[in-house]
Amino acid sequence: MVICVDRVRKKTDKFLDTIYKSNPKNEYVKSDTIDVSVKTPRVVRGITRIDLIKQFLDNNIDFYYIDTGYMGCYPKKLWHRFTKNNFQTLDHLNYKQLDFLTDINLLKKRFRKIMMVDYDSYKPKRPVEGDSILIIPPSAKVLRCLTVMKHTDFTQEQYIDYITKEIRKYTDKRIVVRQKPNRDERTRSGQNLKDQLKRDKVHCLVAFNSIAAFEAIQEGYPAITLGPNAASFLSEKELKNVDKPYFADDDKIREHSLYLSACQFQMEEFRNGYAVKQIEQLQHDQTYNYFKFKCQ
Repeated sequence: MVICVDRVRKKTDKFLDTIYKSNPKNEYVKSDTIDVSVKTPRVVRGITRIDLIKQFLDNNIDFYYIDTGYMGCYPKKLWHRFTKNNFQTLDHLNYKQLDFLTDINLLKKRFRKIMMVDYDSYKPKRPVEGDSILIIPPSAKVLRCLTVMKHTDFTQEQYIDYITKEIRKYTDKRIVVRQKPNRDERTRSGQNLKDQLKRDKVHCLVAFNSIAAFEAIQEGYPAITLGPNAASFLSEKELKNVDKPYFADDDKIREHSLYLSACQFQMEEFRNGYAVKQIEQLQHDQTYNYFKFKCQ
């Protein structure tokens, strides 16, 4: 049983409504506050619900979070990530663990649908040295979230300035900053991340929480992640290694891609209850990542 908490507005969120109707025991409410005496797990969609999510965390209430998927979302957003007690999937399960916990053949079938290649035939791309460092700063919406949760206390400009100066200590490669485009721009030919990685001959991408880090790694570009990130298992963590960043081996990339594919869903899988059941099987023990990051 879960309680789906929608925004207070005339419109009904189709994902929350679908999850609500997937189980007769589920509940649906429109509210910006919660009854802290009720400990039933809540479901919300979107980072703008951070004030509500903080209420969950302050009162030891588990929550499920819905947002854009990790892969298979261009040109249409058909897949949506679903996580327990965090904004992204932050842990890792290998092939044997997934085989033990869930239907591995179904996962492979879904992987083929998402990636357009069979899992057993999937060979990750290997990196080549490039000419530039691409910085993906956290967006204004994300920074508000981080500030509300007291994870950070900097502006985007302060972050870019700090990261640029730190990178410059360790490399003389050209530094490029990519601001998050809107959805239309991200899907337009020549302006998506994949195009920029090639055009700027990127050597390494530096991200905070952006799932662009995982996209880059899948395309064969090393990434440094400085905050909670679904790509953390595969990425470098230290800016001092920007010239020679860590890049995971094929097996790790393949298995983590399979795991993240298992943590994103289409509407029908929210409708039939598969999404909630799957995430409870895979992420039942996940707790919120309380972290601090300072630009100093």
